[in-house]
Amino acid sequence: MAGKKILLCNCPDLKVDLNTVAAELSGQPAEVMILEPCCTPAGLARLEKILQETPDQCILAACGPELSARFFKLLTGFKVPVVDLWAWRDAASAAGELLLALEQGPLPVLRPSEVHSEVLVIGGGVGGCEAALDLAKAGHKVYLLDESLSIGGIMAKLDKTFPTLDCSICILGPKLVEVATHPNIEMLTNAVVTRITGGPGDFRVEVTLKPRYVDMTKCVGCGSCGEVCPVILPSSWNLGMKPRKCIRIVFAQAVPLRATLEKDYCIDCRQCATACGRQAINLDDAPRTVPLQVGAVILATGATPFDPKIKGEYGYGVLPPVITNLEFERLVCATGPTSGRLVTPEGRPVRRLAFIQCVGSRDRRFLPYCSGYCCTASIKEAMLALEHNPEIEVTIFYNDIRTSGKGFEELYLRAQAAGVRFFKALPGSITLAQEGQPVIAYEDLATGRQERLTVDLAVLAVGLEGPKTPPPFLDQILERDEQGFFKARHPIMHPVEASLPGVCLAGTCLGPQDIAETVCQASGAAGRVLRLLAELRHR
Repeated sequence: MAGKKILLCNCPDLKVDLNTVAAELSGQPAEVMILEPCCTPAGLARLEKILQETPDQCILAACGPELSARFFKLLTGFKVPVVDLWAWRDAASAAGELLLALEQGPLPVLRPSEVHSEVLVIGGGVGGCEAALDLAKAGHKVYLLDESLSIGGIMAKLDKTFPTLDCSICILGPKLVEVATHPNIEMLTNAVVTRITGGPGDFRVEVTLKPRYVDMTKCVGCGSCGEVCPVILPSSWNLGMKPRKCIRIVFAQAVPLRATLEKDYCIDCRQCATACGRQAINLDDAPRTVPLQVGAVILATGATPFDPKIKGEYGYGVLPPVITNLEFERLVCATGPTSGRLVTPEGRPVRRLAFIQCVGSRDRRFLPYCSGYCCTASIKEAMLALEHNPEIEVTIFYNDIRTSGKGFEELYLRAQAAGVRFFKALPGSITLAQEGQPVIAYEDLATGRQERLTVDLAVLAVGLEGPKTPPPFLDQILERDEQGFFKARHPIMHPVEASLPGVCLAGTCLGPQDIAETVCQASGAAGRVLRLLAELRHR
């Protein structure tokens, strides 16, 4: 690093002490210089003089282009690496980031012919589909990858959406078909990314396609194979509440609408192969590796619902009439395990129903933050219950009602007018009465008395936590926040860009949010990718 210079812009709004940063770097073979604020005439003049003397020996910590366009234009002319100082949290991490940038130097300049216009979108939920469509309609080839057998994500499992109570699959289904039929989109379902190298404009990706044991070019999704299969398993799509066959189409509106056989449970009776009139069954299928070259990557991998079994006081997994909000969505959905009938797991009609908020969320033991969507989701589900039976007694136990989105407060008021009861209390436990009904013990904060409420079904509104199994190739190089979600390059100026150049983020992998926010972020991520590729081609 001999002759190298680390230039620190003394921004007046910076929270990190630059003298402490300089002290952290004192033992390194690089000269550290604290400059006047570079957005001032004096600061610009001094910076320009330094860069004219040693343009290839400097690295600068300063604002990004959105904050000072003229300043960044000057830097671009000298091609000096820039570290965004607004992302710093403490002096030690700032020093480490500067040293890493100094060792790596500026990103290699690609010739326009070396910039790949293809884009990889990882995650086929509503966010991934929106980003893929935006890019495809702009003329870019898109690889849309998902580990599941179908695109659609969590939204495809919902009965209705808030705040309008519109049918979820009615909204999502046409978008899935548009993705599947767009000539610029290639879907890679039942697939995982195993490796990625390179950088912006030239990422090299290895994708492993897991075997379906069904020829995708021959299968037409008729379902005859599943009709004769003798092996019955719990349906993961319906969260274990409905049986399904070893070979099946994952759900009726799946995209692609193709069957898949689970070899781990197959008894090799070959009845499916006999029943298939198109000879689509291939029991010798094997994993395949597909190489891709792309210019950018969008992560829309989603988040992980909190496991309510950890909160043993609520009896989830032990008491059958205690379910999660997503299980309730499947229960009341016409394509769900009961064909839309609102009954308990034992088959009894539900006449008294309770929702318990903040299960895992806003709890220092588990998720110390608000998961955002849960209040409105439970209010929506309460309204769905009343649609099934207006005589149902519905109670929502809450910590604080947080309905801050457009139209959300109106839905809350409609629920109150419809007779939904709201109790400001977080229950301490759920037990089972002799008749098999859940008994909820709680303290009524309005009266201070200990109360008990017997219901037919208790629904736990679980929070969201950071992705448990992110793409392994990114786990070492993408920063995460304290809650385990992927960290944006800057929460205000670069909210959909990851810490790794060339990678953008969308949806709940960034943090808890609803469907509308996810779609907006997906379009934002697609826009950032379009700008990045245009800049790489024309610089």
